[in-house]
Amino acid sequence: MRGRWRFVAVAAVVLGWAGAAGAEPGLSNKVYAPYIRKGVTEVELRGGRLTGGPLDGEQAAVVELERGVSDRLSLAVLAEFEQHAGEAKKLDALAVEGVVYLGQIPGLGVDVGGYLEYEQRIHNESGVAEAKLLLAKRSGSFEGLLNLIAQRPLSDRPGQHDTQFGYAAQGTWDVGHNLRLGGQAFGDLGTDRSFGGRQAHYLGPVAQWEIRPAWLNHAELEFEGAYLLPVGTARDDTNGQVRFVVEYERWF
Repeated sequence: MRGRWRFVAVAAVVLGWAGAAGAEPGLSNKVYAPYIRKGVTEVELRGGRLTGGPLDGEQAAVVELERGVSDRLSLAVLAEFEQHAGEAKKLDALAVEGVVYLGQIPGLGVDVGGYLEYEQRIHNESGVAEAKLLLAKRSGSFEGLLNLIAQRPLSDRPGQHDTQFGYAAQGTWDVGHNLRLGGQAFGDLGTDRSFGGRQAHYLGPVAQWEIRPAWLNHAELEFEGAYLLPVGTARDDTNGQVRFVVEYERWF
């Protein structure tokens, strides 16, 4: 029963948060799992690039340093870089984030976590607060992840008070040799003024590979690659999205 109330409480926070529109869904984001590994330090580089269409060449990347401080809490700092179509690359924002593991919903086998981030935009823009409800389900070789996302700009400027909701989802299977294959999706769900309807979505195949070579001295390297096709309003902007993640993990 306690696990169910934790789920309800975090869902209420996420679905009640207010936000503003950001970059294309998934461009420099990832699908978060609620699991925490105490004592593990992670250095991650992730990014994406749009291919074809009016936004051809638009790209974003994130460099993130994360630490598992306990079995239930991890903290991270990150920097985000962006390049809009026809413009120069720039450091767009700095941020701090935390992930908390809340437990498993009894009877469902769904693990639940919460995510909070404060992002400070650099180029005369407001800060942004972001909340995510992190859900995970494991069954045999399958793992399914779902993030429900909400953002809020900390600004009093007109037109920047709308809540923006979105999601990130992933389903993968362990096919052996430290390789997972499956599908991934990112998308918008609308705002508190206009929820639902035709929105931007991206979905497609994803591959993840993990190695532990002896020369890394018990550390791990993880690689992820995906190609996502546009759906809905995203089809007006691009022909697709290429995504990658490189992650180094070590116990300290």
